[in-house]
Amino acid sequence: MTISTPGIADVARDATSAVHIGFDVGGTKIFGVVTDHDGAVQRTLREPTPDGAAPLMAALADMTARLGSGSRPVSVGVGMAGLITLDGRVTVSPNLTDVDGADIGSGLSELLDMPVFLDNEVNCAARWEMSAGAARGVRNGVMVSLGTGIGGAFMLNGEVLRGSGGLAGEPGHMIVEAGGRQCACGRRGCWEMYASGSALDRMAVERLGDAFRGPEVTAAARQGDAAALGVLDEFAYWLALGISNLCILTDPEMVVIGGGLSEDWDLLARSTDEHVTALLIGRSAESHPRIVPSEAGELSAALGAALGGVQSHSAALGGVQSHSAALGGASSRVT
Repeated sequence: MTISTPGIADVARDATSAVHIGFDVGGTKIFGVVTDHDGAVQRTLREPTPDGAAPLMAALADMTARLGSGSRPVSVGVGMAGLITLDGRVTVSPNLTDVDGADIGSGLSELLDMPVFLDNEVNCAARWEMSAGAARGVRNGVMVSLGTGIGGAFMLNGEVLRGSGGLAGEPGHMIVEAGGRQCACGRRGCWEMYASGSALDRMAVERLGDAFRGPEVTAAARQGDAAALGVLDEFAYWLALGISNLCILTDPEMVVIGGGLSEDWDLLARSTDEHVTALLIGRSAESHPRIVPSEAGELSAALGAALGGVQSHSAALGGVQSHSAALGGASSRVT
């Protein structure tokens, strides 16, 4: 499948040698992508996420050099797990180690000697989905990313909701079971303790034994194993519980599922949809929002970060962006 980001071609007028780099920084891995000036993906790179702000910035700088080798990187965008302020500071990132309070945006910008766009990784993914993916044409939607934890983004009236300080859109830490399992954030009963990739690993061990984790469960389910299918149905219930809460709050047209588990959405779609239908109020089975996987899978956050980086680069040069200014304002056209 060919993946591209049309919005990049709209604003990246530098030269055919220019490339644009985007990163998705998660709890266990950094996923990097480089696109050409037309927005076509040239190559990808994956590395483990190091502990600590300084090692993380050093890793991103090294990956930027490797991804941009032989080309001319002109913009860098980073989508990162956690609560990211409007000025690019990490307030809290429960699934990353020793980065709370770090000014990752400014620090990486100094290392690279170029501006760096930084936002929450699911906000980035949602912008890509609205620009070129599953949510094209959707004005009101929700994105849920299933990885080490659960990330989210709210698409309201065609824009990603940032909130007063940039911290909106963290449904993984809404409580779904009072006094429930201990979360890395310090609270108990957070949604991501029941419906994330880590949660599926835990369910696999508890229900099927130490030899099983998420990948073994999905592989067994594809062979029709009843016990594995039962684990996925339990997982789908918890996933649907959170999705139904988000739907009651925002009344979306669509829910987009991203992150690594979106690759196995065919195994979860029917059960999740049935549970959502049972849990929602005020909607018939025919009228509840469509629940669809991301069209770029694990690429979407990195692509959205690259799109944010190129738009910020255009703004810094005094250009006019084809998408919303700073990914959130009035639309206008490059001249």
